[in-house]
Amino acid sequence: MIDRITILGGSSVYTPEFILGAISHNLNVKEIVLVGREGPKLGIVAKFCKRLMDRTGFPVAISSTTNITEGVRGAQYILNCIRVGGMSARMKDEKLPPQLGMVGDESLGAGGFANAMRTLPVVFDIAKQVELVNPEATFINLTNPLGIVVEALTKYSNLKVIGVCDLPGVCIKRVAEVLHCQPGDLVVDYIGLNHMGWIQDVKVDGRSCMANLLEKLERYNEEGFDHNLIELFRMVPTRIVSLFFTQDEVLKKQRSCARVRSEILHEAEQQILRLYQDEHLCDLPDLTRERKAIWYDETIIPLIETLESKSERDVILCVRNGNCIRDLPENCSVEIPVQIGRKRVKPRQVGNCPRFLKGLFMSIKESERLTIEASRHNSYEFALQALTINPLVPSLQAAKKFLNRVIKDESLVLH
Repeated sequence: MIDRITILGGSSVYTPEFILGAISHNLNVKEIVLVGREGPKLGIVAKFCKRLMDRTGFPVAISSTTNITEGVRGAQYILNCIRVGGMSARMKDEKLPPQLGMVGDESLGAGGFANAMRTLPVVFDIAKQVELVNPEATFINLTNPLGIVVEALTKYSNLKVIGVCDLPGVCIKRVAEVLHCQPGDLVVDYIGLNHMGWIQDVKVDGRSCMANLLEKLERYNEEGFDHNLIELFRMVPTRIVSLFFTQDEVLKKQRSCARVRSEILHEAEQQILRLYQDEHLCDLPDLTRERKAIWYDETIIPLIETLESKSERDVILCVRNGNCIRDLPENCSVEIPVQIGRKRVKPRQVGNCPRFLKGLFMSIKESERLTIEASRHNSYEFALQALTINPLVPSLQAAKKFLNRVIKDESLVLH
């Protein structure tokens, strides 16, 4: 029995998806605590979550608090889902870079850098509070930029941190569909960084199916795959990887788009929150379901279930490298197969990077390292270096323009 699960950023209108996932999986937990900021949103979401529980009769207590220390005390699992600055901050990360000739994204490139600079100070403060009252908790990070946050916490805190992204699972599920089998039947040789993952091989019953998979993908041109990259490198990338190799096309599309993704989500969230205020609403509205927040039901809940079980299985997680990928620094974060179960997390040895990825991976990791140090030391020099060497930033001039704009917009104090 799990005594307590705490959700940081619990006032999200998609938190009820976690509640429904806990119910559908019959998760053995006594209490779920939602931690959020001051204001009406947390109370509205918490009351709706309670109505979901009451409707089903599922015996789990729902509580809420704005006090982080109070909320994380006694929790076996802490889900970090905060979004510093809210959806309006994500809008800036998606809209500003394209104005300066760069791809806009909340996790990668210039936008990911800006997100990290506002998020890391808050995350470090949370980590200190958790270390004081609950250092043995498993800290499951979903907050973006996920890879940077996980690396920062594994370097500069004593928490047991893992990062979870749904992209690897979605890709593996699509591969299983192509091979006409279940995802659990596959043993996947996977190597990556967060949002930069690749399937190198797939085995069923101990035999490689990679040649068969590549043939099927070539023959039927299955949707959801970057066939140009697959044909060129004979590996299967996750969805976001294409962004690194088609920057011109992505930037052109972003510049011509009337509204960025965050603007659409922000509008939907305001409508969803109004729906939740209806005290007679006891089921998840269609507008919430349209977001397809499958990461709770298909990724997070099964992860917690397996950690609590006596059996073990492999999942793709973002963790400290150690010597799992030999070409990368030991204390950086990587996204690799991890054996979980019996309350243990054991990363798999992956080996060397494919040669065509080694330089790109090292460049990304060095940019992320410098971003973390820029945040910790309030360093303009580290910040500019981090942007300049980032693969999604075209030049020193572009880096400097963007950094100066971020300093002004975010009121950053860098020396």
